[in-house]
Amino acid sequence: MKEKIKPIIKPVLKIVVIIAVVLSFAMNGYIFYTSINDDSGTSTVSDRNAKVEEVDYDVKTDTTSVVDAVSDSIVGVVVYSNSTGSSIFGRQTENEQEEASGSGSGVVYEQTGKYTYIITNHHVIDGADKVQVVFSNNEYVDAEVVGSDEYSDVAILRCQPDFDVTVIDIGDSSLLDKGETVLAIGSPLGIEYSGTVTQGIVSGTDRTVAVDLNDDSVDDWDMNVIQTDAAINPGNSGGALVNMKGELVGITNMKFADETVEGMGFAIPINDVVTVAKQIRLNGKVSYPVIGISGLSLADYSSYQLQRYGVNVSVDTGIYVVSLTDNGPAQKAGIEAGDVIVNVEDADITTYKSFLTELYKHQPGETISVTVNRSGKETSFKVTLEEK
Repeated sequence: MKEKIKPIIKPVLKIVVIIAVVLSFAMNGYIFYTSINDDSGTSTVSDRNAKVEEVDYDVKTDTTSVVDAVSDSIVGVVVYSNSTGSSIFGRQTENEQEEASGSGSGVVYEQTGKYTYIITNHHVIDGADKVQVVFSNNEYVDAEVVGSDEYSDVAILRCQPDFDVTVIDIGDSSLLDKGETVLAIGSPLGIEYSGTVTQGIVSGTDRTVAVDLNDDSVDDWDMNVIQTDAAINPGNSGGALVNMKGELVGITNMKFADETVEGMGFAIPINDVVTVAKQIRLNGKVSYPVIGISGLSLADYSSYQLQRYGVNVSVDTGIYVVSLTDNGPAQKAGIEAGDVIVNVEDADITTYKSFLTELYKHQPGETISVTVNRSGKETSFKVTLEEK
């Protein structure tokens, strides 16, 4: 009997289970529907006494706080030159339409008496006949160039605005760490984009970048810089690199202009800038030592070119002395035209850049050792440097 009943019971049980499941779903659906709707058809929550509170979301961050604190200290710098016919920016005055030959950025770093002092780059104001500073309130104020230095690429301006000006806090660039967040603020591509903020990190400290000062495609100088991946564009020159305390830690001045390279911008460490600024404020310039020669780097010429110019030497690198300043330091020491400077203070000289780098480590009035190759023989001289 069991063997005959067993196949029949299984289908009956399945039908009973299915009906039970369907009824359960139906009941749950009805309970859910009645629990979320009252008689008026309006939506409620299960606890009708619960309070609904509005959330006030503040999007202000450390970055926006820093920008708010320093923005009024960042200015635009507009330059006017009578020697150029090109114009990138115009401003209407009472008597004429002035046309600017270029623009950059600057930073208000000090106020003394009646003057407001501004840091910018030498290359921003180089060759300018007139300079104006554009403050964050869009007021144009005529500025005077106190002085500038092409090697450090620092220039100091002063002006007399008739309104309140905010001076930025000066930081310590020697304390910067790789990976530290920094902001670059300036006027990329012109005054119309003044106050532009870009964010990045410190990619490297104490970088050395070769610089061509006279556009002859030969590097003349090694500049100490901070490397950052914060976007720096034309017009940012002279602007601020600030840390997240709102302190000025660098003056932006250049970037690698190569379509294969991105995120490599540079700034002059503020510690270096302040040192140069003090000299400019005091003397109107930066004093460098003079050795009193006119020379050329042998590394920049082929042997054929040297023979053509009548330069006959027994070495391939060094500074060939073409001529000497009358009664200058080198001449007084006994150096002659035709000598090749191969060493300064135990540092080998291979290019004009390395020569200037070693020379400018010293101050006017110092006596240094200079080794020359003269007709295949090396001789050392003691040279007392003078002021440039």
